[in-house]
Amino acid sequence: MRGLIGKIALVTGAASGIGHATAMRLTEEGCKVVFGLYAESERKNVPGADPVILDVASEQDWLRTVESISARLGGLDILVNCAGISPFGTVESTSMKAWKDVLATNLTGTMLGCRAAVPHLRRRGGGAIVNVASVNGIRGSGNLVAYGASKGGVVALTMALAIDHAVDRIRVNCVCPGTIDTPMTSMSQKKIEEPERYATIVAKHPLGRVGKPDEVASAIAFLASDEASYMTGASIPVDGGRTIR
Repeated sequence: MRGLIGKIALVTGAASGIGHATAMRLTEEGCKVVFGLYAESERKNVPGADPVILDVASEQDWLRTVESISARLGGLDILVNCAGISPFGTVESTSMKAWKDVLATNLTGTMLGCRAAVPHLRRRGGGAIVNVASVNGIRGSGNLVAYGASKGGVVALTMALAIDHAVDRIRVNCVCPGTIDTPMTSMSQKKIEEPERYATIVAKHPLGRVGKPDEVASAIAFLASDEASYMTGASIPVDGGRTIR
């Protein structure tokens, strides 16, 4: 894709799932990619990569990480906010701790990443931020009250950032995945252990299957590239048609 070779990118949640697929895809496209990991134990998942340990809910971690990348690699051009958690619960069953943890990781973590990255992107003459939201941020789903609220916030945050930083030549977009087969969703396990539930989930997607992390990574790479040079503030479903059903 145009405009990715030699770019410096940071991808959070890069130990597995969509984050890992995205970090690998950007690497294949010629980016210098820093793999954001939550814990030291995740280093084994990214052999040969350039990893950094980053708690996305920590402002100090973000500032330290982005400053270090800028000093070591010469700047930052692309930020992909992919780290997230997804506990189940209704408004009655979701504890305050769970609510705060989800918002701290999914929404506040995304905001903190953008706030830390914007000055560095501006200094490079512009850049791209891609946030990972969810179909649950634009359509309702049962038993996911905290997750849905956090991802709806990511969609709104993306639009606000896009308006504020268009003058800086920073494009901000987000993807809204449907059900993707990742360690967080455990869809491969559900297919074997809960076939009826698996079939119900698949039936929500007109394409008749769940998605793959690589399919979301392709959309993210596109939004980060010059191929999407006239796109900002967009929320793109990558969902097998789930949002139209």
